[in-house]
Amino acid sequence: MKIIHTSDWHLGDRLHGWDRTDEEEHFFSQLKTVVAKESPDALLISGDIFDTGTPGNDVAKKFNDALLDISETCPSMETVVIAGNHDSYSRLVVDESLWRRHHVHVFGIPAEDGEGRAVFSGSVVDIPQKGVIAAVPFCHERNFPFVADAPGASRMREYFAGMAQFAAETAKGRACVLMAHLAVGKETDFTGQDKSMAIGGQECVDPDVLGAGYDYIALGHIHCPQWIKGGKKVSRYCGTPRAIHFDEAYDHGVDIVEVETGKEPALRTVVLTPKRELFTVGGKEGLSLDDALKAVEELAAPAETYVRLNVALGEGGSVGPDWAERARRACVAKNYRYCTINPIRKEVAGKAAAERKVLTVAELKELSNEKVIEILSARRSLTSRQCELVKGLMEEVGV
Repeated sequence: MKIIHTSDWHLGDRLHGWDRTDEEEHFFSQLKTVVAKESPDALLISGDIFDTGTPGNDVAKKFNDALLDISETCPSMETVVIAGNHDSYSRLVVDESLWRRHHVHVFGIPAEDGEGRAVFSGSVVDIPQKGVIAAVPFCHERNFPFVADAPGASRMREYFAGMAQFAAETAKGRACVLMAHLAVGKETDFTGQDKSMAIGGQECVDPDVLGAGYDYIALGHIHCPQWIKGGKKVSRYCGTPRAIHFDEAYDHGVDIVEVETGKEPALRTVVLTPKRELFTVGGKEGLSLDDALKAVEELAAPAETYVRLNVALGEGGSVGPDWAERARRACVAKNYRYCTINPIRKEVAGKAAAERKVLTVAELKELSNEKVIEILSARRSLTSRQCELVKGLMEEVGV
């Protein structure tokens, strides 16, 4: 079975206020070309179609039109879409019956019966003579349908185990593929995303939670393309097809995957060309404002490149009131799109390593308000007045 794996389109996103509609259309055009060339059996879109659960009507229409156009390019192709944590499942599935007429299968939540028990047949797409696609949209662990009498703490694990068994029985020796949208693996590369937070409101799960027996697992949620470490090379994040944030400084594209029962998937990545580049002046360490402005003046980048300035600040330093305007004027003079000044504060020598420790949500909940403020102050170089304001706000909201 030949599939195209893509995810995390984040349609409707704005980069520091800049509209990106034409960049999304540029992506659609490239994806259509890839589909026409590859003639896949299935196009898998593993969640986060939209950047927000309430996309504008124009954004939703753009998605509908693009998907119809791409589907018509390869009429024999089945398209499978699952909701991500950024999506409103009800918004995605509202036209489900119409989508089916165009070989598009949209899944907003795991299928269940009237008593809340899993109905696996309602979440599996059969690709005749090729294989099956088990589609599991984003779902908080406590909301997964029941499987038999599984206790609440293991509902996710029990659901994925049951899905794996059902998919294998349905495949009957053909290729078996799982789609899911969640954070998987302790060694996942979170470049461009904040690893100190529970991504999508959910901790990373162990790869074995997803169940066994799949020939390929098409993941969405993490923007950096990568295979999940450990065991066979089966589970993969294809990453975003275009950079959503400045720190996503790696190639973006879509994956072409040849899936065959019992064999390691054969993968090729088609790198897509962005309509506009994202460029950070100042590197990781940052520059003084004057040096950063000079670097913008000397930068030889394409017109309309998005520009972020990393500006180094000393201990207790702050961004000047006119800095943004000076940076904006420097970018306008070169026909660049000014985005923001990113202040880089060096850590104060002697700070405990624990202050830089990545905390899980559970660990964070165990900390006192004073400890949270202490960590925040160390990481962000807060003044005593700012610490007092944070403390007051926490008390006001009852944290």
